[in-house]
Amino acid sequence: MAKKIKKHKHHEIKEDKFVTNALLFYEFLQNHWKKVAFGVGAVIVIIVLIVSLTSHSGKVNIMALRQFDEALALYDANQGDKAEEAFLQLLDEYGSSKYSGLTYLYLGKINIEKIDPDADLAETYFKKAKSKLKQQVLKEAAWLGLAECTRVQKGDEEYYEFLGRLMKKFPDSYNVPQLAYKIAEYYFETDNYDQATKYYSIIVDKYNTTTNFYKAKQQLEYIEQLLQDA
Repeated sequence: MAKKIKKHKHHEIKEDKFVTNALLFYEFLQNHWKKVAFGVGAVIVIIVLIVSLTSHSGKVNIMALRQFDEALALYDANQGDKAEEAFLQLLDEYGSSKYSGLTYLYLGKINIEKIDPDADLAETYFKKAKSKLKQQVLKEAAWLGLAECTRVQKGDEEYYEFLGRLMKKFPDSYNVPQLAYKIAEYYFETDNYDQATKYYSIIVDKYNTTTNFYKAKQQLEYIEQLLQDA
């Protein structure tokens, strides 16, 4: 009588595969345990470094913020020289912190607001500020600082032309109607009525809810009357 062959059930086959894989993995560990240990160790070291750097970065920003607040308080108290010294110390100690952009911005403001402005140094600071600052409002502040430097270095005409370019660079800025009115007033006072009309019209056509809307409208009517009477 032929011997009956025993059939393996499906779950028994799975169990055999699991055992086989486990044995293979165990054998791999025995043969390559040094490499595995080195790899695990490297991962642990990387994790420790990431945690350490993150923690250190947080501490640096906290210390930088404290020093920034102290420097800003001096600036607000009109102690420009002391504020400048404090801001420079902040850059020296925490130049890589997230407050470096603002620090450059205030250093620019301090130097352009001096009784005897240092426009060249202020320009250097404003350029560094605009390259580091991310928020549009702060970038605009840096560009406005550069405009003030241009005024000191090259005069009013170049200054107002710079402001005109700035309006094009930031067309959606809340500063646009104020800048447009400022530029228009300059051209009106210098009898350049074509340019004055151009900038007054920007306010009248696009910013009818701003404080300078009615003034701009009156100026346009006045210019029109002047040209008719000429």
